[in-house]
Amino acid sequence: MKIFHFPNTSRLSKEKFETVYRVYYSRLFYYCFQFISDEEASKDIINDVFEKLWTQRHELKEETLSTFLYTLVRNKCLDYIKHKKVEQQYTELYELITYEEPDEYELYEQQISQIEKIISDLDEPTKSIFTKCYFLNKKYAEVAEEYNISTNGVKKHIMKVLRLIRGKFETKK
Repeated sequence: MKIFHFPNTSRLSKEKFETVYRVYYSRLFYYCFQFISDEEASKDIINDVFEKLWTQRHELKEETLSTFLYTLVRNKCLDYIKHKKVEQQYTELYELITYEEPDEYELYEQQISQIEKIISDLDEPTKSIFTKCYFLNKKYAEVAEEYNISTNGVKKHIMKVLRLIRGKFETKK
């Protein structure tokens, strides 16, 4: 059953976009929620999907609309899950080098200096990739596009740096 009929120009008008939004929003939200079990993040992902739908409305075909939407949601959920894993690794790294006692702040400062040294000694493009992802909060996909590599390539650079840092502090404990 076809819910939408696009004219030959394959143009998604504002009215048809609103209809697509009303029909698919709930479905996509629950589909997304099955992946990530986070209501706010699911809403954000679905809003991103509809934003992309709007920006690509001139390229859409009626027969592939549903597939396009569900694929986009799935991919954004997978990106979200990957990002959460990296955040968890960063949290673990942070826990390795943080202390609760105020008299240990000097040690903390030394460790921060050691991390800065490790980062400054990195070769390019690893150094820039790590800096953009961790300090400038850029998404892997953005950095990957900038360096003309895959998101897995970005992940490999990040993991390399995290291994170096983790190795520096695990041997001291």
